[in-house]
Amino acid sequence: MNSKILVIDDDSIILFIHRTMIKNSGIKAQVEYFLSAELALEFIMQHKETHSFLLLLDINMPTMSGWELLDILKDCSFKENINVVMITSSINESDRTKASTYAQVCEYLTKPIKVADFVALQSHKKVGRFFRASK
Repeated sequence: MNSKILVIDDDSIILFIHRTMIKNSGIKAQVEYFLSAELALEFIMQHKETHSFLLLLDINMPTMSGWELLDILKDCSFKENINVVMITSSINESDRTKASTYAQVCEYLTKPIKVADFVALQSHKKVGRFFRASK
């Protein structure tokens, strides 16, 4: 099964920054960028049979929030193929606690993140494999 990293954030500047940091961190994996959770969900549904996913997911987005996307994905039949790192500007402890209730959430990072955060994720026990080059 192929692996893909999906970066999901409604702010195009944040997506640009994440793209630059991922490039500068030496990550060779396949990465897709989405300005909405809906577009990311559509992509996931189209590729669920052939890919496992690591979502770098923002919480606060219009139309569909990161929480709403997590609610959809937590009960899907292919949930074992989805891992999530929350990347958010929220510093509320209640959001961190809520994130920990989702089995798919492996890490919670607060913006602004640094290249060092992406480098650290490469050796993360559960999601490090996503950062190596794949088909």
